[in-house]
Amino acid sequence: MTDVPSQLMTVGKSFAQTYQPVLDFHGWKVAMLRHFDIVDPETFYRVERHWNTNEVFLLTAGQADLIIFEGDDQPGDAYYVFPMELNVAYDIGQSVWHHVVMSEDAHIVLFERSETGLETTDYAEIAPDVVAKIKAQFTVK
Repeated sequence: MTDVPSQLMTVGKSFAQTYQPVLDFHGWKVAMLRHFDIVDPETFYRVERHWNTNEVFLLTAGQADLIIFEGDDQPGDAYYVFPMELNVAYDIGQSVWHHVVMSEDAHIVLFERSETGLETTDYAEIAPDVVAKIKAQFTVK
């Protein structure tokens, strides 16, 4: 790639098998997500929500399933599990309980507010019987 002055363009990349922010600008960050233990279908047991931002998921390789729960303070009884399509953007609303599971070759690009982190995220464990029902719906194995 030709050397472009940094005031004209910033390049962000990561090939680590984890969640890794790669760009942060004007209150938004872009992160790369690749398969690791938290997003492995076998280890699914909890969901999260960000009370300061929506979060956009864009699957660019592999397979992934999104899990979304209705509910305010805690995840409710209604949940949805669906396979993500390649190159389609999924906008998860602010404070919506969610999780993603991924195949080992999957890659997701995430967009969220810069200040999103542990201090602006809630986590909730899912009851084991509900976890089993959800896992039965995964297309990613």
